[in-house]
Amino acid sequence: PAFDPRRERFDQSTFGGRFSKMILACDPALLLTSNDAARAARALVDDWEGQLAAGPPGTSRRLYEAQRAASAALHPDTGEAIPRPFRMSGYVPYNGPICVAMVASTSTPALLFWSWVNQTQNALVNYYNRNASSEMTNETFAKSYAAAVGSALAVAFGLATAIQ
Repeated sequence: PAFDPRRERFDQSTFGGRFSKMILACDPALLLTSNDAARAARALVDDWEGQLAAGPPGTSRRLYEAQRAASAALHPDTGEAIPRPFRMSGYVPYNGPICVAMVASTSTPALLFWSWVNQTQNALVNYYNRNASSEMTNETFAKSYAAAVGSALAVAFGLATAIQ
């Protein structure tokens, strides 16, 4: 479809459309996009009408790819760069080894450590990709983190104890 930043590239009312959007958002190749390249891509998308008017055939595809690169690396509300380990495109490469270590743990202390690392990674991914237009206090963040880590460690310890 013709590029329009106000509309989705894929039909979000279908599973295929939602799946396609997430597959493209989670592409680890987007980790190679530098912050400067992401800002340049954002500028290209901001001038989308001029680009479409003056651009050659294929401009819509180029604009979709620029939007994808900018969306992967820059927070949509603040415009700040998202650190690579906490981008959606970094979820599998960064969190995958953590999950493998967690599953491969042979002792309860190791399992608890990797569960803590996993929950911390998840909390940071959620923090950096949060809705920044709604204010949250540091106290709320701390309580949310403590609840997530506490419940994960309780479940990990409980299951490890029950299995032994």
